[in-house]
Amino acid sequence: MAPTGISTLRKLCGTAGEVKRRRLQQEATGRVGCRLRKNGGFTLLEISLVLLLLSVVLVVVVPRFRDRSRAELLAHAHRLELTFRFLRNQAVLSGVAYRLHFDLDQQRYWVALDEPGSMDLLQFASEVGSLARGVSLGDAVFVSDVSLPLEGIKIAQGGIFTLFYPDGSVDPVIIHLATAREAYTLWFDPRSQRLRGRSGYWEPNYGQ
Repeated sequence: MAPTGISTLRKLCGTAGEVKRRRLQQEATGRVGCRLRKNGGFTLLEISLVLLLLSVVLVVVVPRFRDRSRAELLAHAHRLELTFRFLRNQAVLSGVAYRLHFDLDQQRYWVALDEPGSMDLLQFASEVGSLARGVSLGDAVFVSDVSLPLEGIKIAQGGIFTLFYPDGSVDPVIIHLATAREAYTLWFDPRSQRLRGRSGYWEPNYGQ
């Protein structure tokens, strides 16, 4: 082969090699740039999506938290209504007077005999069950105050009790339950002989 042909072939090979090296450098630079973009922070679109997700979570979670607190409030109110109905019936059936004690310092209530010797303790425990041990309200719901309106007594701390008599009568009582956000009023209605409830802090009129 002539020297000119050899020189031309070398030039072509050199040019092809140079093109290949440049292509490899561009690919490597592209990969590095991609990694840098990935590690360099969030784009405006990504930040917007994160904020959107956070707002959706707050919209969903916060009402559920509030609803849970209200659900606990209504559950405790309903349990007290059932407790009053049960104790009134039990006092009539057994011919024995019962006390429903409230301890506002410990935020709990329990049932006891008005006269300790009026019934065998085993029979008493069997009849009233867990009410003899007491019920605690927990953290979300609390008793803010209890009053005996016919006696002019109202307490926000300490202890108090209401009586259930064998003739079916019950000492009128007003119980205010509350959470951090709302109040609920329970009161014994002498006309229906039942404990009733309504939202809000309310003082029923017993016609004194």
